[in-house]
Amino acid sequence: MRPALLAPLAILILAAPVQAATRVADPVATEMSVTTPDGFVLKGTLALPPARGRVPVVILAHQFGSDRSGWAPLAEKLHALGIGTLALDLRGHGASTLKNGAEVKVTDDFAASAKAVDFARIPADLAEVAAWVRRQRGVDGRRIGLAGASVGAFSALLAEPAVHPVAVLALSPAGNVAFGDQATDELKSAILKGRASVLVMAAEGDKGAFGNAQSVKGLPGVDVLATEGKDHGFALFKDHLDTMAVFFGEYLRYHHLGAAHPKAGHPKAPAPAK
Repeated sequence: MRPALLAPLAILILAAPVQAATRVADPVATEMSVTTPDGFVLKGTLALPPARGRVPVVILAHQFGSDRSGWAPLAEKLHALGIGTLALDLRGHGASTLKNGAEVKVTDDFAASAKAVDFARIPADLAEVAAWVRRQRGVDGRRIGLAGASVGAFSALLAEPAVHPVAVLALSPAGNVAFGDQATDELKSAILKGRASVLVMAAEGDKGAFGNAQSVKGLPGVDVLATEGKDHGFALFKDHLDTMAVFFGEYLRYHHLGAAHPKAGHPKAPAPAK
C-alpha cells in the first residue's frame, strides 16, 4: 500500500523553519549532459552535500520561461538537510536549447513553445535524467525525489511511473495544453501507478493550477496544500519554502536502501544502476 504523509501536513507546516545546526560545507557540483532520443541535449547541475555514504537526491524541474537557477532557495534548504539536488534546464530553456545540432528555444507563447519544443516529452526527459542520476557515485538511487513548478510540476507527476521516486513535490501543476486532451486523466493515472507520496501546492486564485490540484485531491498518497492569493510556481517559496524542505526531509532522510520510516511503509524503488 502507498503510505500517507509520514507526518500529517499540519505537522510539516509547524515544523518549519528549517535551520542547519552548524554551517554546512558547500555541496560538490557536477555538470550533467544527457541527450534525449529526439536529439535534445539536456543540461543540469548535480549538487551533493558532503557525506560519508550515499545521499538522496531531488530532481528539480522548473517552470516555463525559467531555468535551473530558479530552484536555488529550495536547493539550499535541501543541501542543509543532507539532500542532494539535480537542477535541470528543461528542453528549450537555459542551456538545454540544442536539438540535433540546431538551436531550439521557447518563446513567450506557451502553446506555441509547447508544440515547437515538444513539452509532452518532458516526463520522459525526467526519466532519462533520473537514470543518469542513479549512476553517479555518491547517490542513493533508492531515495530519489522529484520537484516541479508549473509545467515542470505537471511533468514530474506524469513521470512518476517511470522514475519511481519516493516523494514528489508539485508546485502549481499547470500546462495541460502541452499534454493533450486527456491530460487530467493521464495525470491521475500516473499518480496511481507511480505510488510516490505527493504534496501538491496551489493558490486558490491560480485557476488552472488549483483546478489540477483539486482533481488529484483524495487520490492515495496525495496531500494538497491550498494557499490564498494567486501565487504561481516559484512565487510559493516566499511563504512555504520550509514546508517544502521538511516534506523531502521527512521522506528522503528516513528511506535508506528501501527501509521505511517506522510509522509507514513504502514500495522499494529500483536499485542504483551499475
